Amino acid sequence: MASFQIYALNAHELMPLNKVFKRPGVEKTAAIVAEHPIGDMDHPDASEQHDRQTPAEQAYRAIEQLTERPLALLAEQVMTSPVVILTPEASITEALRQFQKNAFRHIPVVTSAGRLVGIISDRDILRYLAGLSESYQRQIPHTRDARVEQLMTPQVLTASADTDVRHIARLFVEQHIGAMPIVKNGKLEGIITRSDVLGTVMRHYALELWA
Repeated sequence: MASFQIYALNAHELMPLNKVFKRPGVEKTAAIVAEHPIGDMDHPDASEQHDRQTPAEQAYRAIEQLTERPLALLAEQVMTSPVVILTPEASITEALRQFQKNAFRHIPVVTSAGRLVGIISDRDILRYLAGLSESYQRQIPHTRDARVEQLMTPQVLTASADTDVRHIARLFVEQHIGAMPIVKNGKLEGIITRSDVLGTVMRHYALELWA
C-alpha cells in the first residue's frame, strides 16, 4: 500500500495523506437550482450536437475516448537506484567529493546498519562553509572538519515504492522538497528528485501530475 513516512534518528512515523498535503483553499459551493425544468425538447440530438463540434473538438474527444486506463506511474518505475549514500560519520570533504563527482543536489545519510537517518544537500554544505546560519545570518566561516551528521536534515519524508508519482510531484511543489528517498520494508531502495519527475513528464507527455 502506498504511503509516506518520516524517518528520523531513533524512530519513524507514518504520515497519512491529509497531513502531508495542504488543505484546498476553495470553499464548498452551494447547489445550483434550475430556473425551470429541463424537458426533452431542451436536449439536442446527439448527432446534431456532434455536427456542431469543430474538427479540433472532435479530435480532442476522440483522444479522450481512446483509453480509460489511468496514466499513473509508481515511484519504483521512476526512482534512481542504487542510491549514492553517505554515513553520518563521513566528513564534509567526502560529501563535497560525492556532490562534485555525481552532480547531485541531495544525498541520503544511512547508518552502517542500513537505516536512513537524514539527508544532506549541496546547499547545506555551501551555507555552512560560507558561515551562514539556516536563516542566512552571517557567522564565522567553518572548516571542512565537520561531519555530515552535524549538517544533515535529521527528519526525512519518504515514500513507499508503490506511491503514485503524481503525489510526489505535488509534494515537491507544496512542501518545497527537492528529493524524496523511496523506502521499501524499512530499507532505502531509491530516490526521486525534481529532475526525475521532469524527465518522466518528457517521456510520458500525457502524464497528469495532479492526482
